[in-house]
Amino acid sequence: MKTFSFLFSLLFTSFLLFACGGKFPIVYKSQSLKKKRVCKLAVLPFYDETRYPMGGLFLYRIFIAKLVERNKYDVVTEGDVRRIMIQQKLLPGETPGLEFYLAIVENLGVDAVITGRVVEMEEVKEKHEVIPKLAFWLEVRDARNGEVLWSTYHKRSGEYYRKIMHFGVIHTLTALAAKMFDEVLDEWEKEVLEECRR
Repeated sequence: MKTFSFLFSLLFTSFLLFACGGKFPIVYKSQSLKKKRVCKLAVLPFYDETRYPMGGLFLYRIFIAKLVERNKYDVVTEGDVRRIMIQQKLLPGETPGLEFYLAIVENLGVDAVITGRVVEMEEVKEKHEVIPKLAFWLEVRDARNGEVLWSTYHKRSGEYYRKIMHFGVIHTLTALAAKMFDEVLDEWEKEVLEECRR
């Protein structure tokens, strides 16, 4: 009986750890990809599936800021990206065709194009505090042909970072997004993204 209770407790604890402590961010890469060297990249405006006002634009600009902050990549300006999108009649959220990739390589000389999709973005009032929640997909495509090199799914709540009592909890979407994008870029640089050496 004690053995059964012990096994049941062990299984239940394992289930809780698996269910609550999933590993994020999750990177899915093409089988042939080892590491991709990227010197210059363009980020397309993120598509927003949530009802959060201007959520896609909000995250898009934070992500670009985090890329620039690393000082490892040449990131094309938002204005240059939008100019090519207007020329190619491409709306945010639409999948770019081959013509778009040919135009962006010819005009801007990029190695990779990043697209994003915001799937959850909200601020939840819990007791006496506000807890932000965020989930998004990012896709990195080869600028020469539009082939998906890797994609990443990331989901977090500000509560995830709690250490002791209320310490460590993230209370704003801005801080949560910045933290999550740092985690994504750390994972990319470890697994799939080779730093550009000029």
